[in-house]
Amino acid sequence: MPVSLEPALTLPEPRWAHLLAHLLWETWARAALLGEAGLADTSLTLPSLGLLDTISAGPGITVAEISRRTPKTQQAISQVVARLEKLGYLERRLRPGRGVGLHITAAGQKARREGTAREETLEQHLHDLLGTDRYNQLRTLLEQTCQLLTPEPDPPSS
Repeated sequence: MPVSLEPALTLPEPRWAHLLAHLLWETWARAALLGEAGLADTSLTLPSLGLLDTISAGPGITVAEISRRTPKTQQAISQVVARLEKLGYLERRLRPGRGVGLHITAAGQKARREGTAREETLEQHLHDLLGTDRYNQLRTLLEQTCQLLTPEPDPPSS
């Protein structure tokens, strides 16, 4: 089959290609694909690993409390919690007063350790791709941006 010598059709660059919100989304999507690939042969996803980390840091935390601290809805968190419960990684326990707290099981701790090791491998890969200076600069800028974009909590009502 003869090879065409005509130049390949190039599309004009979309107007939004260099907008910060788009670049953040595209970077997140590409990093998330790498992260999910690193967890592919486990029962974890990046959201479920993040939830295990959150619950590990605050045993007894509720879905509502997690939702208030993260940019995720209670429904989205509940779906991940239900999956982790089915896997035997989480259990719900009644809290004093009202509410049901989430706790990690021994199997959940083991899965979390394995997932964290794979997450660290991804982090090292990103560090290697960017180099130390750009990696540190980008991380600092993203941390500062996240703080600026996080709404101030409403003051307690008297």
